[in-house]
Amino acid sequence: MEELFFILAKTVSIVLDVVTFAMLARALLPFFVDPMESRAYGIACYLTEPFIAPVRGIMIRLNIGQDSPIDWAFSITYIIILLLGALLPAI
Repeated sequence: MEELFFILAKTVSIVLDVVTFAMLARALLPFFVDPMESRAYGIACYLTEPFIAPVRGIMIRLNIGQDSPIDWAFSITYIIILLLGALLPAI
């Protein structure tokens, strides 16, 4: 049973690492390429949007950050993923 939890924790850790990398790519790629023509940017959006959309939905319902030029849902999701990755070994 302990091996199963180890494999599950390692799998979740790898997924969180991939999503973190994709979010970093999504944040930085528009400075270097045209987002509308970049396949890498499209892949980064495809991988990260399922994680960002629930946070964005909550923020819209609570009317938080609507008038801000900063995408707070992206930032909060990034922090949540980093915290989950940091807490995962402790579980």
